[in-house]
Amino acid sequence: MTLIGRTFVLSFAVAFLMAPTADAAVGDRCSPQIAGNAAAAAVCGDVCAQYGMVFAGNWSNDPNHPPVKACIDSGGGQAVCGCSLATPSGNVTIAPTVHFVDAATPLRVPIELKKTCMQGPDALYSSDLCPIVTANGLSFWALSYHDNRMGMAIVAYDSSGNVVGLTEKAGARYVWDIVVDGTAHTLVFKGQAGNTITLKWTDLLVPQMTGSTTASYVIWPTATSGQAWWTNGVANYGASAPFGSGSNQLLDPYVEHGAGKQLCAEKQQPWFDFVSPTVASPSSAVTCVAPPTPGQPTYNAAMNALLNAAVNDHDLMAALRTATTDALLISVAASRGYPLTYADIAQSRGHGPSFMSRSASPDALAEASVTMSDCGGANQKPCIQCAQEVCVYWPFNFCCVKESCSCTQYTKSCAAGLQVNGSGVCQPSCPSGQICKDFPVFLEYNDNGTVANGVCESWLGVSSCAKGIPNNALAAYEVVFHEGIAYYKSTNTRVDTWNVSSVSETLYVIDARDSRIYMVNVDGRYIQIRGTANCVGEPRAQDTSTRYCSKPRLTTHAGILMGSIAGLPSPNTQPGQEVRQQIKVIGAGTVKVVNGVIQSITNDSGHFRPSQENLKNSISNFKSAGFPNFPPLNDCGYDLQPVAGKEGVYRQDALTGGHCEL
Repeated sequence: MTLIGRTFVLSFAVAFLMAPTADAAVGDRCSPQIAGNAAAAAVCGDVCAQYGMVFAGNWSNDPNHPPVKACIDSGGGQAVCGCSLATPSGNVTIAPTVHFVDAATPLRVPIELKKTCMQGPDALYSSDLCPIVTANGLSFWALSYHDNRMGMAIVAYDSSGNVVGLTEKAGARYVWDIVVDGTAHTLVFKGQAGNTITLKWTDLLVPQMTGSTTASYVIWPTATSGQAWWTNGVANYGASAPFGSGSNQLLDPYVEHGAGKQLCAEKQQPWFDFVSPTVASPSSAVTCVAPPTPGQPTYNAAMNALLNAAVNDHDLMAALRTATTDALLISVAASRGYPLTYADIAQSRGHGPSFMSRSASPDALAEASVTMSDCGGANQKPCIQCAQEVCVYWPFNFCCVKESCSCTQYTKSCAAGLQVNGSGVCQPSCPSGQICKDFPVFLEYNDNGTVANGVCESWLGVSSCAKGIPNNALAAYEVVFHEGIAYYKSTNTRVDTWNVSSVSETLYVIDARDSRIYMVNVDGRYIQIRGTANCVGEPRAQDTSTRYCSKPRLTTHAGILMGSIAGLPSPNTQPGQEVRQQIKVIGAGTVKVVNGVIQSITNDSGHFRPSQENLKNSISNFKSAGFPNFPPLNDCGYDLQPVAGKEGVYRQDALTGGHCEL
């Protein structure tokens, strides 16, 4: 089959509908910078695995896209990966992809169906291309009916062109496009006159995907009148019989039973069940199963005997199909001379104490993580265990073999005293009154300043910049107080908030390592040059802005401390994109300072997102450092005022002589 024309992969088809959060069960996750499709699978695979999920195929690195912007603002990353829970299908991950292929591609088409692909919803002519879905090694074609009914048959083909699955859906005909919805896990088949049908991703699962012991095939009549055989498009099975009304018509289950028995015996999977066809829809799905080998206690002797008899006796199989409860199954089996107990049934369904699944265990990630010695410790990913398991049973409606299991929910655990942080890594529990958060070093401190860090162009519209305060420059921004006045410690000069533009402000952070207070004047993203925090390779006068540098330096709250915590720029080796560093602060936000006197303080930090309690902790530290004019003081309580347009951000003004007794 030749893929031509347009190829649409899930990466481009899915819109992000959920905010990026580590607490959501399913959805977007912040990730390092993603350059393109080639890098997305590797990057997002690791990101999603941290949350016990799989990469859904959709991603974005557009800084104007709200989830991406939220990740950038919070310091969580420069892109977003779409993650999803593994689908209940054993260790198989469904990853549907839509292609447009040559409409002349030869197919083994069941007798009641036809291949009709149109140029659009209102087109009068057929198209040279047909949209198909590929998933897990199978190709799914949306075929229409010869009688032009309002419906489609979604037919699955294996790599050899065999028909291995058929799902009938009413509501639309004559496909012209297929859209993948990665959020709802559905496929929308678009047909004539704007009509559509919707298929769940799980409908793409056929028994071939769940284990080596089970396989599915589709057979149909060779003709719809006169003498006909059952066929799969390759060979005929069973016996010839007249199609139509009458006791010996081809659609008689006895005839189909013989065809299914022959087909499955040929495949060396002699147990089988089938979906009874109708005259209008004469195709039949046959599921073939290999019985358990010695040492596989999926079935006990009593159940083995019953199933061996059922595949050789259509009357017995038909009778067993009426057994909708365990009691009825026992009664039907006994009436045919096969004694069965409730314990036999429980054991065969996998609920008995001696049951052992053939394909066994939860998802490979959980299985590996539980036994790994390098999980759950400090700076390691947590150990991931299965919290809820869903099992797939094949194939009989009266009794089931437990073919495979997969996890639908996970738990993540760290060693004692550690907890999973927002980056999915085990870290010591954050002390009370502090904010502890991991940041990518590459993004918060980057002297290379290329477009690869995703900052220069998205923030400034230039291709080269630097980011973060160098380790050897941080001391120039340390602030101390004397008689209620704020001074830069290194120069003994008073602190003043810049007034060079409408976006001027003073950032502060209180380092949890030693309670030191740092204040950095910024003009938008540009910083005030102090000490050696100069333009890269281009010395500028102290106290001027980096705005006018050929390679300007920027910073964020996290960038103020990242250089000192990571020891940068010495050595000046650029950190890798996966390197993360935890920063602990007592508080962070903005202050307004006039000639050394603080006028107000806020908790406005998109990186650390301090709470009101964190803001109160910051106020307490400023008071302890030597600025007493913040409440509470005597009978003065806090007067935290919400900042307009900034959810969760509050401002506390400094006290004046007239506010209360000083």
